Order: sequence, then structure tokens, then C-alpha cells
Amino acid sequence: MNVFDLKMGEVAKIRRIDLTGSALERLLSLGLAVGETVEVLSYSLFKGSVLISCNAVRVGVRKSLAKKIEVEV
Repeated sequence: MNVFDLKMGEVAKIRRIDLTGSALERLLSLGLAVGETVEVLSYSLFKGSVLISCNAVRVGVRKSLAKKIEVEV
């Protein structure tokens, strides 16, 4: 299961982040790391992006990036 599969308001724990390079570094610098919990706050109008919260930080990520963050409920 990935972040994009979660429903609004659902909380899950990050199991794996399947990214490399600057995208991974940016997420890590914002506090999104393996073992942290994330909550889906909302989706954009046509579900092109998702707003998530982790450690009191809100991050908007694209659909393609959200599908690479594996979580477990």
C-alpha cells in the first residue's frame, strides 16, 4: 500500500521510500523518513496531488511521488 491509496484522515507508518537523489533528500529534510507516521489531509480536485502531514509538517506531493512512499496501516 502507498500514500496515495490512503483515504482522507487515515494515518499510516512509512515502511519504505522508493526514491533516490534530490527528491529523497528533500523528503528526508522535511522529516518524512522510514518509521514516521503520516496522515492524509486532502487530495487535489482531480486527485493529481495529495497533502500529507508528518511531524507537524504539511507537504504537498504529486501523485507519482506519493505512489513511491510505501506505508502500512
